[in-house]
Order: sequence, then C-alpha cells, then structure tokens
Amino acid sequence: MDKLSSAGLCGWMRFKHLLLLIHLDKRRNMRAAARQMHLSQPAASKMLRDLETHFGFAIFERQPRAMVPTELGAQLVRHAEILLNDIERMVEDVQRMREGGYGRLLIGAIPAAAPEILPAAIAALKRQRPRLSVSIDEQSSDRLLQALEYKQLDLVIGRLTAVNQHNLFDFEPLLEEPLRVVVAHDHPLAGQQRVELAALRHWPWVLHPPTSPMRQVIEAALADAGIASPDDTIETTSTQTTLQLLLNAPMLAVLPWSVLKRPLSSGQYAVLPLTIGKPLDYYGIITRKREPLSSAAAELVTELRRQVASARPSVPRPA
Repeated sequence: MDKLSSAGLCGWMRFKHLLLLIHLDKRRNMRAAARQMHLSQPAASKMLRDLETHFGFAIFERQPRAMVPTELGAQLVRHAEILLNDIERMVEDVQRMREGGYGRLLIGAIPAAAPEILPAAIAALKRQRPRLSVSIDEQSSDRLLQALEYKQLDLVIGRLTAVNQHNLFDFEPLLEEPLRVVVAHDHPLAGQQRVELAALRHWPWVLHPPTSPMRQVIEAALADAGIASPDDTIETTSTQTTLQLLLNAPMLAVLPWSVLKRPLSSGQYAVLPLTIGKPLDYYGIITRKREPLSSAAAELVTELRRQVASARPSVPRPA
C-alpha cells in the first residue's frame, strides 16, 4: 500500500471530493448526494471509487438501504467537514474585508463566563477595534468544543469535558465556579434555615443536559449521598429560560454564582442554604492546539486575562 502524503493529496483532491463525503454522510444515499451536488449518480459513484482507491480503504459500507461510513471513513468525513468550514470562514472573512469590514470573531461561552468577564473583555476589544464583528454562542462546554473542533468557533470560554481533549485543545484556566441551588422568592423552600439534599429530589428541576460538566457535578453529588436523580426535569443550557421557569412554577435550578448575582439583587430569587457537590473545575480559554490565533482573538485573550486579574468575584458561603 502506497504511503499517503499531504503533497500528493493536495495535488489530486478537489473540493468536490470533500463535498461528496459530507453529502453522503448526511444523506446516506448516493442518488440523494449526487442530486445535492448537481451530478449524475454514475459520476458521483466514480468520485467515491476514486477516493477509496486513493486512500486505500472503503470509506462507506454499502448496505441494502443506506451507505454507512466505515471507521476510517468517519474520520475522513470529520476532516472533510473541518476543511470545508475553514474554507467557508476564509471566504466570509475576505468578503467582509472587501466590503470595508474588519473581520469577524466567533466566540463560544458557557453561561458562567457570559454575564461579566466576557462582556467586559469584548467591550475593551471593541474600543480598540470598533468595526470588528463579534458573535457569541452561549451553550454548554461539550457542544461548544465540538463547534471549536470543527472550526465553527475561534475560541471557547468553557471547560474541557473529557480527559483526552488535551490532544485537540489548549486550555488556560481563568476562574473556579461555585454552584448554588436557586428558587423563586416565593418558593416554599425559600427562607428556610435548613434544607436537606434528599428533600429536593421530589421537586421539579431545571437542569443542564447530562453531558454538561454542571450536570455531572450534580449527579455525582446525588450519587455520593445515595439519592436517586430527580424524575421531573426540564433540560436547557439557557440561563434566561431557567430563570423564567423558576418564576412561573415552583421549580429548582443549579446555577453558577456569577450568573446569580444580578438576579438575586432584583429580589425575585433566593438561594437555598446548602452546598450541592464540589465547585466546578476552573473554566478557561480553550483554543485549537497548534493553531495560531487571529490578532483579534489574541487581543481578546489578553483582555480576558486582564479582567480576571483585576476583579475576581467574591462568593458568599451558604448558610
């Protein structure tokens, strides 16, 4: 088997080959993929055979009702999607600059970073680059890291969610984040001097999805106490949705302290007097390994460091 080389691949492969891999992965059908690319089915089939010949392995397994990526094929599809996302971003950036813009910065952020540290850093960056377009995607760390891997984001303010992710990303810690159980001010548990963790299971909860670090801390705390997970739950990563749900029903939620400071000052919410689980691990700046940052992203990182150094949040201990 001939050894693959990047030089040989660049001289032979075309963007249409990458598109075919992605359309086949999504459609799982050669005819549908060919139609999406405005090709005849024989032409698309020949492209796939050429790809498999070049790489020396089957990329898709031909099943009676579908074409399913092989193990090696799935890796090839993943890289094809990353490459095409990079190309799409290149075209978008160049077009913006041709039209007089100053580029775009795509940031992913967990809710803990969104209320204070990140907005202050972005405001400082915008003072230096007033025409820079900035987009913020606020989700849980696991979803943001997938988008970062596929080059749909420039950097993420969040947490690593698996031990092997250090192979893909660089991580610079910023802040540790304590968690608190919060309810509406008129909830029956609000104002009580003592609340047991076991009693909370029977209330409805608003929680992050099971794959998020915050949810894993909660589940670990319940497991350590021998308490079953709550049955009545709503799952969302949106802080605003969580807070609105608390106002409309006698529900409980677990949120980072930095998210809660402003809602608590309004008098509409109360924090229960108990600690659930250990504090979340430090969240920080996550970037793709061995890939230089754009000048705008590098400036944002500098501002984030400055914000953390100048004002670390004070967190009251629960009663």
